[in-house]
Amino acid sequence: MIMLELKLSVHAEQCIALLKRMPKGHPVRPIVEKDLKIWLKGYYGELNTSYYVSFLPENEYYIFYGLRLKDKKDFQMDLLLISSRFALIIEVKNISGKLKFEKGSDLMIRELNNVDEGMDNPIQQVKRHHLQFTNWLKFHQIRGIPVESLVVISKTSTIIETTPDNQQIFQKIIYAESLLDKIKELEDKYQKPRMTKNTLTQLSDTLLKAHHIYIPDIFQKYELSQTDLITGVQCTNSNCKCYPMEYVSASWRCNKCKETSKTAHIQAVSDYFLLYSPTINRKQFADFLQVDSSIKARYLLLSLNLFSTGSKRGTKYFLPKNCIFSPHDENSMKKGGFFT
Repeated sequence: MIMLELKLSVHAEQCIALLKRMPKGHPVRPIVEKDLKIWLKGYYGELNTSYYVSFLPENEYYIFYGLRLKDKKDFQMDLLLISSRFALIIEVKNISGKLKFEKGSDLMIRELNNVDEGMDNPIQQVKRHHLQFTNWLKFHQIRGIPVESLVVISKTSTIIETTPDNQQIFQKIIYAESLLDKIKELEDKYQKPRMTKNTLTQLSDTLLKAHHIYIPDIFQKYELSQTDLITGVQCTNSNCKCYPMEYVSASWRCNKCKETSKTAHIQAVSDYFLLYSPTINRKQFADFLQVDSSIKARYLLLSLNLFSTGSKRGTKYFLPKNCIFSPHDENSMKKGGFFT
């Protein structure tokens, strides 16, 4: 049973929002494009792994993608599987080339096109997540459930290599197509249930309540100012994509291609939440979406049914908890034209 669905990461959503609103010749644009490709590669690795996860019996496993919890520090697990018998933390990697592991080293060497590059060791990373999740369970007085951890390499074209005295790593790192076999091993290892169905459901609810997303300061990360970005509502015509659409007679209209839309502002508000702030007021809405009337801005904001505090011009509207307001799906990514 999927409790937390696989979605594009906040970092990828921020990169997409930036690229849509950054001029083509901006000097930071190639850096953002490079970062987006990395985030998308990770997403597609998790998507490939989710194919094998889909074969698990729905009534036995609670499945969480991208669960973010807090121990002493925040930590986010690519995939968490929980059954009545055990929990399994999975770190998914979509890395091309040859991965070389040396005994006693915290580094992983990636060889690609005859060039070696040192990278963080995913086995060490998933060990940290194991420690943090175990601490989280203890803090919430959840005891008795064994916790296992695993690194999954999403494609078999990636070569995993180590020395003869370090073969034990293959107990901790596997290919995605071997995931179901590994889970069967764990089922054989842990045959006795450690939790009742009710306890498992309660744990799932507790995890979902504790889950939280993190939206980084994108301007600080890329050393940008707000004047670097294009404001306004982007045309919804995939062959146009111009800025800004104009709000006239209860619709958004593109003065270039004449496209009209009732809902074009939704993506613009999502961009604002991702790039600027998880809150927005009427003036900020009007300025960012280039709406020429405070009354229109108020009407459009109210139509979004956002949680709000304050009154009149002091009303502040909030991004829904743990939510990307208008996330991109696979189809919109394929035809989005985000790259130069």
